[in-house]
Amino acid sequence: MPRFFIDDMPSGEYLLCGEAGRHGAKVLRLRPGEAVTLCSGRGTDYSCTVRENTGEELLLDVGEAVPSRGEPGTRVTVCQCIPKGDKLETVVQKSVELGAYEIWPIESRYCVSRWDDKSRGKKLARLQKIALEAAMQSGRGIVPKVLEPAGLGLALNKACSEGDALFLYERAVKGLRGCITNTGDRLFLFIGPEGGFSEEEAALAKECGARTVSLGPRILRTETAPLAALAAIFYEKGDMEL
Repeated sequence: MPRFFIDDMPSGEYLLCGEAGRHGAKVLRLRPGEAVTLCSGRGTDYSCTVRENTGEELLLDVGEAVPSRGEPGTRVTVCQCIPKGDKLETVVQKSVELGAYEIWPIESRYCVSRWDDKSRGKKLARLQKIALEAAMQSGRGIVPKVLEPAGLGLALNKACSEGDALFLYERAVKGLRGCITNTGDRLFLFIGPEGGFSEEEAALAKECGARTVSLGPRILRTETAPLAALAAIFYEKGDMEL
C-alpha cells in the first residue's frame, strides 16, 4: 500500500499535494477507491481512500488512526564513521529499513573521506532524502534523521550520557550478543571506517563508558557491520516479532 509522510494530523478529508501528491497522482496513478496510508512522522498511521486524482494532487478520505507497527521499541543511533564513496548512502538506506532511530556520520582517525563546508549541506540533504524514501518503503512510523557529522570524542560523550554505547572493535574480547541483554532501550552503535578504530580510540571509548564488542571472527566491511549488528540487536530485543 502506498505510504506518504505528512506534517499534519489529518481528519475528515486531506489534500495530498507537493512532491508526495504528484508522485501519487502522476507516477503511481492512484485511482478513486484505492487505499493509501498517511503517516504523521510521529508514530501514527492514518488509513485513507482516494476520493479524487486531479493529476497533480490527491484528495483523500481519512479513516482510522492507529499506532505505526513499523517502529521498534529499542531506539538505536547508528554512529557510522564516514566511509569512502557512496557507502554511507547504503548504510543510511538499509539502517532505516531495519529500524534505526538515527544515523550519525562520525569523523575518526582513519576516515579517508572528509566532508568540507561546501559539500556538507548537499550531502546531508541527499542522505535525508534516502532516509525518507527508505522509511516510506519499509513502513516506518518516523523518518530517521541523518545528523550533522561530529568528532568521535564528542559523539562518545553524548552517547554515554544518554544511553548505552556499543563500540564495535575487532580486538574486543566480548561478543555483541552477551552485551545486548544488559542494555536498555536507548543504544548508540559505533562502527569504524574502512581502516577500523585505532587502539587509542578504543581506549577513549572505554574511558567514556562505552562497551567494546565484537561481531565474531569474521572481519566485516564498514557498510556491512552496522546492518549485521542492527539485525542482531533487534532480534535479541524482540523487535523483529510480529
